[in-house]
Amino acid sequence: MWNKIRRFISGFISSRATILIFFLLAFFSVTGMLVLFFEFKENTQFTDFIDGFWWAIITFSTTGYGDKVPVTLGGRIIAILAIFLGIGAMTFLSGTLASIFVEQSNKIRRGFMDYGKKKNHYVICGWKDNIMDILKEILRLNGEIDSKDLVIVSNVDFEKIESIKKEKELSSVGYVKGDYYSDITLKQANVASARKVVILADRLESATPEEVDSKTVMAVLTVRSLSKDVYICAELLDEKYEPYMKQAMCDEIIRIRDYSRMIVANSSATNGISQIIYSLMSPERGTSKLSTCIIPPDFVNKTYSDFKVHVNQNGEQVLLGILENTGSPNKMKVDALREAQKTSDVSRLVLNLKAVKELKANNPVFLPHDTYVIRHNCMGIILEK
Repeated sequence: MWNKIRRFISGFISSRATILIFFLLAFFSVTGMLVLFFEFKENTQFTDFIDGFWWAIITFSTTGYGDKVPVTLGGRIIAILAIFLGIGAMTFLSGTLASIFVEQSNKIRRGFMDYGKKKNHYVICGWKDNIMDILKEILRLNGEIDSKDLVIVSNVDFEKIESIKKEKELSSVGYVKGDYYSDITLKQANVASARKVVILADRLESATPEEVDSKTVMAVLTVRSLSKDVYICAELLDEKYEPYMKQAMCDEIIRIRDYSRMIVANSSATNGISQIIYSLMSPERGTSKLSTCIIPPDFVNKTYSDFKVHVNQNGEQVLLGILENTGSPNKMKVDALREAQKTSDVSRLVLNLKAVKELKANNPVFLPHDTYVIRHNCMGIILEK
């Protein structure tokens, strides 16, 4: 804590703004004392240091209230100097402020902005032609955020980002120009403090699906090296890259081709399955939506039946199952190892450690038996109105 305070004080003292403030205070103090020295005996408007200090500020800023006016030769000379210095300083300050705002605007537009202070935001890595619709859906489904909480990382031309920002609801979207699998670029987007990182299957600079997936794996590895806990969701075109994604500790893998294939196949066997899935994923076209809910600590190590009764009490939700092994993969495995080691039986310990190794992140268990025991790092799968 002391080191943080010391660094803050050191940074504050050495900053340009602090130096400017100290300079102005010194200038106002000296000018105020000088005019007070000349005016004190012959001008009742100047009776103490505060009167001189106030007059110096008003004169330097070229405001000129006229409530205090020097009448001596010395006082008027000081006034002339303060006026000309004030005109020059105000011109310099206005030009400096304008250049700062222009430079900031150019940085944001061209993707050179550093988001090191941004917290709990969403980082979208890569580019798609329908990214505008994707961003709108993210905002719609996450009602507690707005466009300033979204940062795009891509090599796309800033003109395309500008076209997105023309939409009112996306006007504050952040942009970092660069390779979305580069650690320098991802640090600029501050993925370490992000709530989620979504990696798109970006075909912008890739000729083949293999190249797209390779870059996606590289991006997952880079993000995970920068943060062990941030939630990573990534699109994958070819399932043969899935083992690499799992080894890189990707939390959620979206297999685009598999989803399309399975929907087509299921539609051939079951009428209306595609519309059912679409309605569940797009609540505005249906009466209910599929979601997950946090399981209160009181229900950990309790049965599925107990939690089902709790969820169904308000009549607005129906419990469909349990999503196992959610959250940070690193924390999840640490917790699982801690639980696995709570036995003195060596053979049981070996089995427990093997089970930890085979843990599947975000593993859905639909309609388990009522005696199913809810463990740590689980969430409820619900259908809600």
